[in-house]
Amino acid sequence: FDIAYGSIKKMCQSYHGRENAIEIPFEEDFLPMLQNIQVDLGNRRMNDSDPDSAEVFLKALEAAIYNASNSISKSSLEGSLLILDHITSNTAIHMPISTIAKHAKEKYGMIVAVDGAHGLLSLPLDMPNLLSAGTNSHNNAANEGYVDIYLTNAHKWFSSPRGAALLFCTNPFLRETILRQPAVVSHGIDDGFLSRFLWDGCRDYTAQLSLPVIADFWEQMEVGVVRKEMQYNLLEGVRILISHWHPGKCRDHGDDADAECVQRYSAEAGVTLVPIGLHAPNMVLVRLPDRISKSQDSERKTSTDAKDVQDYLYSRKVEVPVKCIRGMLYVRVSCHVYNTGEEFENLARAAMTFPTI
Repeated sequence: FDIAYGSIKKMCQSYHGRENAIEIPFEEDFLPMLQNIQVDLGNRRMNDSDPDSAEVFLKALEAAIYNASNSISKSSLEGSLLILDHITSNTAIHMPISTIAKHAKEKYGMIVAVDGAHGLLSLPLDMPNLLSAGTNSHNNAANEGYVDIYLTNAHKWFSSPRGAALLFCTNPFLRETILRQPAVVSHGIDDGFLSRFLWDGCRDYTAQLSLPVIADFWEQMEVGVVRKEMQYNLLEGVRILISHWHPGKCRDHGDDADAECVQRYSAEAGVTLVPIGLHAPNMVLVRLPDRISKSQDSERKTSTDAKDVQDYLYSRKVEVPVKCIRGMLYVRVSCHVYNTGEEFENLARAAMTFPTI
């Protein structure tokens, strides 16, 4: 999808050529269709198979296949690789990966890989229900999913040092074919699936060795409680930003945004990119004030405009990504256990001082 992580798209084009790496258009025509979809915030696992948002993504997938039908046939799609983001980076959308993967595998015989960089800790990952064991597997009958390969980073929400990642694949055939050779070939290449990726020369294993300690810490903190606290604090942060930047929208009384209205109608009011329930549990795109987020003429804002705002905020000691989506500017706010309402207040006030002509 064109809302996927930028480097993933560039890698596909580099390895397979632009003519073979087909990008699925989504942002311009299909993203607005997500604005009126409501998702239960209390059951994040349901987002992986949400039928309403999945319908939009599947329309985009089918449209891309139809538009490419002059150069590819349905039979040629069998065995092709479909790459999905569990949580998109630029737009912070929680994609319905289970439903998309099921459709792609059953209708076209595609291999499905998921970039789950933001998944570990932030989402309740249920690998037996996500992963496909493959038709040649007899030892993983409990697997009920359709995702063939899942990758995730530990340095984001899980909070390990950089350098640790996890690769999940329970399909023996894929393990010994497309996953047969890692990027670095070293001593472990012939010692099985784990060793061929684990032992690759002079790596610093500090990040990997830290994982058990970090896992113990999150278990002691109670992961479910941690997720709820981060989500609650994020919602409060979003409410603060909307109250400052878009007073009178999503309100119960006065200019302050009402928490329930933010959850249910923020996208409809045009102040978040999509409904809160379709955003990542710990990240939301909030539109900057009108005078910053929109052009005064018919011109659309650009990524250059986004960088100007982001650099200005950084000069005011605020670190936050600024994204240009469909010609408008948003901040992609994130909330971990250490973030506070005061930081959201600082962001809100700093953005209001951005000079415009």
